[in-house]
Amino acid sequence: MFFEKSPKAYLVLADGSIFEGYSMGEVGTTIGEVVFNTCMASYGELLNDPTYYGQIVAQTYPLAGNKGLDNLDKSSTKACGYVVREWCNSPANSEMVTLDKYLKDRKIVGISGVDTRRLTRAVRDKGYINGAITNSKDNIDKLLKKINEYTISGAVDCVTTKTAYTVNCDNEKYNVVVVDYGFSKSMLRPFTSRGCKVTVVPANTSANDIMAYNPDGIILSDGPADPDDNPQLIKIAKELTTKDVPLFCLGLGHQIIALAINAKIEKMPIGHRGSNQPVKIDGTKKIMTTTQNHGYAVLRDSIAKDVANSWLSNVNDSSIEGLKFKSFKGLSVQFIPKDEKDYCDNAWIYDEFITLMGGNKGE
Repeated sequence: MFFEKSPKAYLVLADGSIFEGYSMGEVGTTIGEVVFNTCMASYGELLNDPTYYGQIVAQTYPLAGNKGLDNLDKSSTKACGYVVREWCNSPANSEMVTLDKYLKDRKIVGISGVDTRRLTRAVRDKGYINGAITNSKDNIDKLLKKINEYTISGAVDCVTTKTAYTVNCDNEKYNVVVVDYGFSKSMLRPFTSRGCKVTVVPANTSANDIMAYNPDGIILSDGPADPDDNPQLIKIAKELTTKDVPLFCLGLGHQIIALAINAKIEKMPIGHRGSNQPVKIDGTKKIMTTTQNHGYAVLRDSIAKDVANSWLSNVNDSSIEGLKFKSFKGLSVQFIPKDEKDYCDNAWIYDEFITLMGGNKGE
């Protein structure tokens, strides 16, 4: 819940709109791109997701923190601000801490008591808008100037691993290299559970250095921000398409590989963020529910038919959600497929990549 005894806080949008609420987490000021997420749970994973780097995330579900958060998890929070209607001050799990304490310990500025319905409509209608959470309306003109000047830059460099590391598995069958653009570490489990030893390398690792690991497959991971801001990563991806090793590209990786084959990217009027994005398998009547967080899409008309073809599309806006490549072995998806006990209707996509690697090994 939120308390009137908490200090006042304000969410200020670039157009001058002000939402009043109460301070949650760190008291102070933070500036970022304001986005909303429709997930009903998984707020802990959301806060630690590198794809939210530079963004203030508003939770559309009206109550957050009822389960609590694991304060022993020392992964740094990537969102630069958090907005909720209400937060629970008595988590169901007594071993967990409140959302307020979790944010305070990580010095993340938050605000509660906000009319998130009104905020969601405002963000949806404006498409993209910068904003700030602040504890003071003094010097609002100066703050608005900073808000309007704000851009997310150097995001991948900030969130990628600094050194390579390996995650082993039982019954090793494949040696896979993950190029880390800034992904949630839970993404590795579907690969290790399928017999993939995974080596994670920094985003700017050269194609030759990647190939020195003698991989059976290469994964270009998810990550934050504008894919066009990463010309060096696009160059490396282009070189990887010539190495005769299957590629699997997810999220930002999907956009990077599209740019590497000379397709074009556009900023979407309304990004896909949440756990209920419907994706259709092209040429069938099958639809999957996917979890997504991105604001850019591959332009359908920019894809050369002899290089790749769309195999997955968004039901709501017909944007491309997946590509299969003809000029090299590889596939890409705009989302992270789920492979969990109660949420696995798109886990088969991982098996598509495993099949590509098996074929490459002559199995």
